[in-house]
Amino acid sequence: MVNLVMNNLLFFIPAAIAGVVLCGEVPVASRFARGSLRAIGAVCGALLALIILEAIPALL
Repeated sequence: MVNLVMNNLLFFIPAAIAGVVLCGEVPVASRFARGSLRAIGAVCGALLALIILEAIPALL
C-alpha cells in the first residue's frame, strides 16, 4: 500500500523537473517529439521518486 505524506510529495516536483530536463535535452527535430520526451521524462522522474520514497522505509 502506498503511504504518501504531504512532505514526501515535495520530493516529486524536483524529480519530475529533473526528468523533464534530462529527457528534454535529447536532440530531436520535431517539437512534438521534444514535448513527448519531456512528458515521458516527467512521468519517469515522478515514478522514480515514488520508488525511492517507498524503498527507504523498507531499507531502514
